[in-house]
Amino acid sequence: MFFPKGLPVSVAVVPTSPNELLAAMRRAVYLHPAELLDNPRNLRKDVGDVEDLKTSIREVGILCPLIVIPAEDGQRFQLIIGHRRKKAALDLGLAEVPCWIAENEDAAMQILAQLAENGDRVGLTPSEEAEAYLQLTLLDWTPERIASARGVTAKQVAQSLTLGQLPTDVREAADNGRLTLDDAARLEEFADEPAALARILKSASSGWGMRHAMSAERDKKTYASAREQLKARLVLDGVKVTAKPKGYPYDGPARSATSLADSDNNRLDPEVAKTLPGFAVFIEKNGVAANPVVYCTDPDKYGYQQCKMFTGPAGMSPGEQARREVEASARAEYLAALTRAEEVRREFYQATYGTAKAAKKLFVEALRAFASDADLPLYADPDALYTALGGADDDVLASAGEDRLRRALVARWVCAQETNLAVASRDHTWDLNTDAACWWLDQLVADGYSLSDAEATLRASAAGETEVEVAGDDGTEAADDDRLDDLELVLEAEPVLS
Repeated sequence: MFFPKGLPVSVAVVPTSPNELLAAMRRAVYLHPAELLDNPRNLRKDVGDVEDLKTSIREVGILCPLIVIPAEDGQRFQLIIGHRRKKAALDLGLAEVPCWIAENEDAAMQILAQLAENGDRVGLTPSEEAEAYLQLTLLDWTPERIASARGVTAKQVAQSLTLGQLPTDVREAADNGRLTLDDAARLEEFADEPAALARILKSASSGWGMRHAMSAERDKKTYASAREQLKARLVLDGVKVTAKPKGYPYDGPARSATSLADSDNNRLDPEVAKTLPGFAVFIEKNGVAANPVVYCTDPDKYGYQQCKMFTGPAGMSPGEQARREVEASARAEYLAALTRAEEVRREFYQATYGTAKAAKKLFVEALRAFASDADLPLYADPDALYTALGGADDDVLASAGEDRLRRALVARWVCAQETNLAVASRDHTWDLNTDAACWWLDQLVADGYSLSDAEATLRASAAGETEVEVAGDDGTEAADDDRLDDLELVLEAEPVLS
């Protein structure tokens, strides 16, 4: 029913008795907007800007009536649909608005009506829609039934329901557009880890950046689990487990058991020494692995000496060996970060180039590359990425049409680019085609990808803009100027062993 301006309808003020209220039901009436009670279950927390609606009402009136039902007090009406029109009418100072009085409706239909009303006009926020779906599930609606009623996929409904269970900061990130519904739903695995969620949201400026951050958090959990298991085993073996000594291994009295000998110059076996007085173990991170490091808290106090026998490469002093251990650990962290980034890149490839239509954007470049470089490798299936991107074996391609051939060519080319990048995470940088690496990483960014910190470092190094600087566990450079100065002092003070 429509109410063009000036159309005569039955008019009623707020009923003064239950009988009047019942009589008014199923009738179109005019009611004062200020007397309409807002629906406490209304999903929209803010009706938003109503200026456009006010302009329309001035010109043609309210064409679509507000929907109300009797309020619990039996004297007034509760608004079900039309909160924006009510706000516009109040702003305009209208004394009455057209309303349709309905009987008590099923709660689910009220919610669906609000979804249709708000979704078709201004749009509920993702968290508001999630709240609506959650209310429907409490009324025994399945995601499939909600999806059918709302005209969306069951997957979208499931993702919305997941969003509704996540912390406020995640819902806000979805509402303000920082995260898609799919991105937000992925964070469910960290729902019980507020610190990890905060780190992910802080570091993620986009969905792909969030996936890099999630991958890093998974590695942290893997390492933390390995560390706790190792610690438990050590404690059961009677080993004292400590934090890493301050300044270790080049400052302070603590020394690794591998560099010590007893008074007769017999080298110590760390496995035997770890339970002796004066010895302890700290756990060192190496990628996602937890490595035990056996050390003596004070060799002089417990009668041990620097091993006189050679323990490292020719000409290497204990200080130089310590330096290399620090650098090797930091390098391992960098390579682990590059390996993590590979996983996210492959997700990006499939999401961005995995359809016939999407493959077209890279087809010209792929064709140009193969036409101009006969030696460019055609990786048929390095790790299933080729197949995931639409590639096929020779038997299929022998009779394939143009679209399939185009996808296969693009898939092979993407695999070639990925294989080139992967040599960096394998620490075979001498095989890296730096020009191709720079171009490809730039292409991915142009297509919506976010580089991880390790990928950005690789990009700068490949372009010759900087040397590879790797990071320690705390995110700082593994060997800053102060630490290098300290190491130099150690090297100068220690004789080279032969």
